[in-house]
Amino acid sequence: MIGYLIALVVFLAWLALVIVAKKRGWLERRSMSLFGPIIMWRTRKGRDFIEKLASTERVWTVFGKVSLWICAGAMATMMLLLVWQAVVIIPQVEEAPSPALIVGIPGINPVIPVGYGILGLAVAMVAHEFAHGIMTRHGKMGVKSLGLLFLVFPIGAFVEPDEKQLEATTRSKRSKVFAAGPASNLILAVITLSLFSGVMMSSVEPVHDGALVIGVVADSPVEVAGITPYSVIESVDGERIESSGDLNDRAADPGSSVSVNYYFDGELRTANDVVDGLVVSYTVDGYAASDCGIEPGMVLLSINDTVIVNFDRLEEVMTDTTADQMVNVTVMRFDQTLDGFVVADDIAQVQLGDKWDFFYEYYPDENEPSFVGRGYLGAGFHMLGVDCREADHYSSALAHPFSDVSSVGDFSMSWLKLIALPFMDLAPLRSPLTDLYQPVGGFEWMPDGAFWMLTNAIYWIFWLNLMLGLTNVLPAVPLDGGYLFRDGMDYLLTKVRRNSTKEERDRIVGSLTLSLALLVLFLILWMLIGPRV
Repeated sequence: MIGYLIALVVFLAWLALVIVAKKRGWLERRSMSLFGPIIMWRTRKGRDFIEKLASTERVWTVFGKVSLWICAGAMATMMLLLVWQAVVIIPQVEEAPSPALIVGIPGINPVIPVGYGILGLAVAMVAHEFAHGIMTRHGKMGVKSLGLLFLVFPIGAFVEPDEKQLEATTRSKRSKVFAAGPASNLILAVITLSLFSGVMMSSVEPVHDGALVIGVVADSPVEVAGITPYSVIESVDGERIESSGDLNDRAADPGSSVSVNYYFDGELRTANDVVDGLVVSYTVDGYAASDCGIEPGMVLLSINDTVIVNFDRLEEVMTDTTADQMVNVTVMRFDQTLDGFVVADDIAQVQLGDKWDFFYEYYPDENEPSFVGRGYLGAGFHMLGVDCREADHYSSALAHPFSDVSSVGDFSMSWLKLIALPFMDLAPLRSPLTDLYQPVGGFEWMPDGAFWMLTNAIYWIFWLNLMLGLTNVLPAVPLDGGYLFRDGMDYLLTKVRRNSTKEERDRIVGSLTLSLALLVLFLILWMLIGPRV
């Protein structure tokens, strides 16, 4: 709430400043004009630079052709994603996203950090508009002016082509001008992603070996002891833990107290009196564990009168049981009054379910004939209540985001995960996650703070270039994709209806363009209103 109040005060102060500057003629004297509260600063400077860049004829001829294919593929992808989210995702969403999440402006969108966001947006807008300008001059059309847009801070750039020349030129040249902007953003996004993953995140290594905690079970022994995600468990009761396997495979003494040494925030800490054993991480309604009162956070001591020291022992015991069998079970739960874990006397027996039935309902692709008639609890477990991975879990995932790709679906999910990092609180990368890793190799000389600042800057340049490029290829005027779609439809009509007049084609293309633009608008608005319907 305080953040929104500050933003409102800053905006009102900006508005007052703009009004005063307008009345005193300060804006006009400096070639500035207003578009609502946005200041547009026009200048002829920079045109010589664009002219020089555009002089490399062969390069921009190839770029123009490639841009058309890039935009065509991105446009089709975006339309498929919008339809997919409207038909498949929205019906499953219970709560609609905030309208602010749809707007990719730093300071308004809560997931975009202001500093990195301004940098990323500025780079994206400059690349976008300069590409338009270069292709305009490459097509022998005039550029009237260049400029910047200000709304408190610089929010973009623009290149103003000669509209009459742009309209009068060939369809091919005009389409390449419109395609150049979003294509340059998408190409820059791929380049900066390669730098982020292939250079920056590939140049870090874990500071400490051990079991990296990525999650803890609520009310579990480790949560009670204060161990949190981004901790690295180094030892348990003096037993060295060098990997997640060491923690999960160790032979526990269920119900006893152990000490856990772990690193967090760069410090070695110790949690004493942590209750040892496998901890229930979840239960499934309608199955054995849930039906008998077992809940997440409880420590499993024994099943069928056998002490459960690790996952292998649990598997052995359950393999020897049958569906509907009544077995003895002993668990411990945290008692708030006693401030400790005690045996749950009200849970002594459980009637097992059928493992085949469970997998048939929840994991049919993993079901096996051997599961028929086998006893099943319908619960999951974590050692000590820790969901752990290898120490390089985050660095490896970000350095090799496409390493496990084996299908188009895997490729799409890898891209979605990269884009979703800000929503998972993984971008910008910061403490305590960055405390887990240190730069090595060519970046070993760089201070950690500077390294992570550079890494985050590269990521947000990637993210905002990708978002700007994908948004602008949507087939809706006044976006670049809308003009591309319009010219593309006009070209198809000249092939399909060779005898049609320009007026007839303009009428048909205008109707199609308007219809598709309205569809795009509806699909975007549906993200906001669909879950509420």
